[in-house]
Amino acid sequence: MISYAKHDEEFYGIFKLLNGEEILGKAVLTDDDGETLCFIQDPVAVNFITKEIDEGKIARGIGFSKWMQLSDEEFFIIREKDILSVASMSKEVTLMYETYLLDDISDEKKAASKSDINKTIGYLGNIESARSIFEKLYQS
Repeated sequence: MISYAKHDEEFYGIFKLLNGEEILGKAVLTDDDGETLCFIQDPVAVNFITKEIDEGKIARGIGFSKWMQLSDEEFFIIREKDILSVASMSKEVTLMYETYLLDDISDEKKAASKSDINKTIGYLGNIESARSIFEKLYQS
């Protein structure tokens, strides 16, 4: 049982898994028959980038990607035996994580809201047909 972290309280956590992955997410630890289960919301994998830009100069960066790329799920359950270590996120990392989620959600909404442009969308008619209808109404 993971005894060094509070159970049944939501927190922003960093999880180092036995397979070497580092996962960030909003999580809750809970006890299930003596084993700790981790319920993690919107998990992201951490990607470290190192690139040599000039002789002797190296640029390093960090990025996030969706943990399970092909899943639409928001919640995942990780068993205690798959977790090597748990830590809470620093304020800076929490801010980066939340910003990534906001950008990711807005990209999905943009893609879902795109539609084909049609010149007749929103039009009920044209001026000539409206004029003829109004003339008929006025004359009768």
